[in-house]
Amino acid sequence: MTTAAATPITFWDITPSPGGCPFAQRAWLTLEELGIPYEHKLADPANKPKEFTDLYASIVQNTDDSAKVPTIIDGDEKLTESLVVVEYLDAKYGGDTPIIPRDPAQLAKVKLFVELFSSKFQTPFFKILRAGSDDELAQLKQEFAHNLEVLDNFIKASGSEGGGYFLGERYSFAETVTTPFVRRALVTLPHFKGVDPLEIAKSKGLDRLVAWIQASMDRESNKKTGPSDEAIIESFKKFIT
Repeated sequence: MTTAAATPITFWDITPSPGGCPFAQRAWLTLEELGIPYEHKLADPANKPKEFTDLYASIVQNTDDSAKVPTIIDGDEKLTESLVVVEYLDAKYGGDTPIIPRDPAQLAKVKLFVELFSSKFQTPFFKILRAGSDDELAQLKQEFAHNLEVLDNFIKASGSEGGGYFLGERYSFAETVTTPFVRRALVTLPHFKGVDPLEIAKSKGLDRLVAWIQASMDRESNKKTGPSDEAIIESFKKFIT
C-alpha cells in the first residue's frame, strides 16, 4: 500500500516533450509507480519561467546555477537532483510496495547494478554518439558489446529469476533510474550510428539482458512517461559528431 500525498506534488519537467529529460523521467516514473498525485509543470529550457528559476535557486542557494529538472515541491519540502528526488519519494510514499528494496542484500545488489549500468551502458552510450570516425565507432561498438555481456552476467549472478526485471517479477529502482537511458539508446544509437543495443544482445545470446530490456520497455509507466521517438531524435542531435 502506498502512502498518499496530502496535496499533489509539483513536478517540474522540461519542454518541448514531457519526459524529454532522462533525469526528469526518473522522477516521473517514480511518481507513476507509487501512484502519487502530482501537478506536471513544464519549463522551456531556452526561456525558463521565473517561478521555476526562483524555486531552483531557493533550493541550491545559488542564483548563478542554471535551473535543472527534476525539481519538486512537496508541501514545505523543495528538492532537486533525480536520485535525491526518487529516493525521497520512495522513502516517504513507498509504503508496503516501495521501488527501493528495504532488504539490505537486495538493496546492495540493486545499487551495484545501477553503478555498473552507469559505467557499462550509460557512459558508453554517449561516447558512441560522439564518435568522430569509423575506426573510433568500430572500437566503441566492440567495447559496448563486451559491456552488454558484463551486464547480462551480473543480472544472472545477482538478480532474481521468475520475471524480466532485475529482481525477477518485482519492478524496482534498478529499472526506474536506468530505463530512461535504455529507451534513448534504443532510439538514437541505431538512428545516428547504426548500433542497436537490443540486436547486439540478441545476437550474442544475452537472454537475461534481453528479457530485462524488454520488460523495462514494456512497463506501462515507461510508455506513459517516455517521449516519442521523434522527440528523442530531435533532442539528441546536439550530441552527435
